[in-house]
Amino acid sequence: MGGGFHLHLSKKKAEKQSIFSEDVLDDLAISSPLRKVPAAQKLILCIAATVIAVLSPEIWLPAFVFVTMIFASLYLAKVPLRIYLSLLTIPLAFGLTGAVVLLFVTGGGVTICDFFTIAGFHIQITDKSLHLAMLVLARTFAGMCSLYFLTVTTPVTSLFKVLGDMHMPQEFIDLTMLIYRYIFVFIGEAIDIHNAQVMRGGYSTLKDWISAFSMLTSMLFIRTWEKGEAIFLSMNSRCYDGIMLLPEEDTGKSAKYAAIIFAYLSLLVVILALEMIL
Repeated sequence: MGGGFHLHLSKKKAEKQSIFSEDVLDDLAISSPLRKVPAAQKLILCIAATVIAVLSPEIWLPAFVFVTMIFASLYLAKVPLRIYLSLLTIPLAFGLTGAVVLLFVTGGGVTICDFFTIAGFHIQITDKSLHLAMLVLARTFAGMCSLYFLTVTTPVTSLFKVLGDMHMPQEFIDLTMLIYRYIFVFIGEAIDIHNAQVMRGGYSTLKDWISAFSMLTSMLFIRTWEKGEAIFLSMNSRCYDGIMLLPEEDTGKSAKYAAIIFAYLSLLVVILALEMIL
């Protein structure tokens, strides 16, 4: 009863917040039904699936990876659809930009559509450029959906604990923790400053836009510097001695989940082999 109520409150809280808030991803990961799956096994799954998808010469394997990862995130991890679609807008923007460029600048193959010519350079779409653009887009979504599956099912502290179990240098782990924290501090400060400027008509004209943007970048540097000083002061007041302690977690292995992950990765390897042979 208590666990279900906590899960319900976490989902409601996450649905009301921006995807750029650190609390959203943490709440989703903590309340995920797949949280108990060992973090190391999920990390191996996502890294291996991404590598196999990138090695694929065809779009079918990357497409299979991102479809299965979306299914696992929505139906197994119970991620709200609205939040997941918001997360997908990030790789969609970058993926489409790269795909469009490849679509028009990659030569070779049979011409599908020839638009015009500039100084002897044909702006056209060929079968090879279309295949490459679709392949890059599929690989992008396969990698990002694998990363999102890991993100929405695994608290970041568990990932840092896995790094510790791998005997990574403590300095590297601490630096990674600070970088992760400061990504959201940076984004949050940028959003607050931008919203304040918009409310004051800071982007109404091109001249105002340039002035407001330059002010945003300068203020963002100052505000994040002040935040860093405040965090460092708070760490020292809590007797920080150069090591950030992580909460103890059960990092044991599960034969059941290991077998499922092995079967899934084996299926991907078989599909990859068939693509290369055929």
